[in-house]
Amino acid sequence: MGLIDVFSKKTDVQYFTEGNNFFKLGKYVEAVASYDKAIAIKPDYTNAWTMRGWALSNLGHPEEAIASYDKAIAIDPNNIGSWYTRGWELYNLGHPEEAIASYDKAIAIKPDYADAWYTRGLALGELGKYAEAVASYDKSIAIKPDYTEAKQSRQDALRQRDKNPGK
Repeated sequence: MGLIDVFSKKTDVQYFTEGNNFFKLGKYVEAVASYDKAIAIKPDYTNAWTMRGWALSNLGHPEEAIASYDKAIAIDPNNIGSWYTRGWELYNLGHPEEAIASYDKAIAIKPDYADAWYTRGLALGELGKYAEAVASYDKSIAIKPDYTEAKQSRQDALRQRDKNPGK
């Protein structure tokens, strides 16, 4: 912590807000630094851990992002944002089974989370579980009827299911 920080006596909330402002500007390195300062003051600052993860994700550091989400989840097991984004990172890293487990946690907390149902469908499709993927997309579309991506992915999964009976 620099001399300016000592004299400014910023609070955890001020550092968090500063981090969010950097995040909105696409200054993710600065955002992480601000979130780290908020966490140094308040180690159980769930939202700071979650936003730190998002910033790290935007910097191309998925494993570090997952570690931040895991910290947030350890503090608050009902942190839906961390469960969802953790799932997204795992999906992008090629771990669809683990991603589905994270999406399932997010859905258990908020059953009407259309994005979680949608991305769960993507992960199921990666595993070749097309009928289950269609069911996830159906849930997503039922919640958000104008969800174009879910409708398109549903059509793709139906075509794959029809080409691969029993999947």
